[in-house]
Amino acid sequence: MKTMLYRILSLKEGELKLLALSCGFIFLLFSSYAILRPMRDALGLEGGKDELKWLFLATFIICILASLSLMWLSGKIKRRFYADCVFVFFALNLIIFYILMNLFEPHTQSFIWLSRVFYVWISVFNLFAFSSAWSLLADVFSKEASNRLFGIIAAGASLGSIAGASSTSILVANLGVANLIFLSITLLLFALLLKNLILRELKAFESAESLSRFDRVIGSKNPFVGFKLIIASKYLLALCAFILLLTAVSTFLYMEQARIVRELFASREERIAAFANIDLIVQLSSLFIQIFLTAKIARFFGITSLLSALGFIIALGFITLSFTHPTFLPLVVVMSIRRVGEYALVKPGREMLFVPLDSDSKYKVKNFLDTVVYRGGDALSAQLESILANIGILCVLLVGAGFSFIWGLVGIFLGKNYQKNTKES
Repeated sequence: MKTMLYRILSLKEGELKLLALSCGFIFLLFSSYAILRPMRDALGLEGGKDELKWLFLATFIICILASLSLMWLSGKIKRRFYADCVFVFFALNLIIFYILMNLFEPHTQSFIWLSRVFYVWISVFNLFAFSSAWSLLADVFSKEASNRLFGIIAAGASLGSIAGASSTSILVANLGVANLIFLSITLLLFALLLKNLILRELKAFESAESLSRFDRVIGSKNPFVGFKLIIASKYLLALCAFILLLTAVSTFLYMEQARIVRELFASREERIAAFANIDLIVQLSSLFIQIFLTAKIARFFGITSLLSALGFIIALGFITLSFTHPTFLPLVVVMSIRRVGEYALVKPGREMLFVPLDSDSKYKVKNFLDTVVYRGGDALSAQLESILANIGILCVLLVGAGFSFIWGLVGIFLGKNYQKNTKES
């Protein structure tokens, strides 16, 4: 805590204002999503117990189409307007969902199909919105500043998630599902306002020549340049493997959580509140670690520990679950540790990996990895988990432990290569 306060107080006035705007920007964006996430998870259970694996597959297909569209867009518009286009597009979509949620009666076939579309859409929204936001911040802050300040900005994300999850848990019974969507839209538009204030504040301590990078298109007009860059780089291929393993571990735990929540909670509102309460616990824990531990771990052990430690811990968690299944509490504990570790350790480390890279890698490759690869990993993992579950839950848990251990090893490889790249640049 003292270290974080010292880093904040030691900033110059312009840097401090830029940090405050960045934290507010991320806070509002994550608050907006934290309201939608419990709704998505609850509505995803409307269609039956075997629905999730097909929703994951549909999300993957939509992600491919959306990613290609955004890769094309990034070669057509100025960099400063890229996030604006993404946020406005998703805000308009949310308005449509707000109208339809008020039109359709719950539990009808029309509402079930709307729930399916909403689940897929939210799963696409969070990846593209977050990827665009972190790409912007990786462009705003230097390598040195990102190492000092991204942990603080990530704490803003946790605060936003706490605010959104706690609001959802309290308000869902009184406001209803549709009005929560309207609240999410409002927060998203305020985040867009702060994004533009960030670029305006950047003028205070950067030259006009330096700022001209935001008046250029992001990179090559070829929307497939991201694929070429990944194939040509061992570093980016390893990052691709890292994300696939992360999604496999997450999906195995998520599918089991969904089965148990479906059995324990009967109504949609109860499920939304349950998911929101789990989110609240996760985000409170994440914030505590970000304030007291993340910076110390990064300083004493380096980025390698941020990327690798969670994989080895969750491998032990899967082995523990193999002895305690089907008890709910141990699963919630392991699931929470996985999510807390991702927000507090893996996420800051992952965003740092892009800072030394060029603009094509920051936007087009990052967008592809954070969306198509991430959701492709979800889809493949959901299908694999379903096959393994037919053999037995013990098989699912042991395979999950193996994936998690390999995930930790890949994290070590990425951390060492990042340190090498930073020294050379």
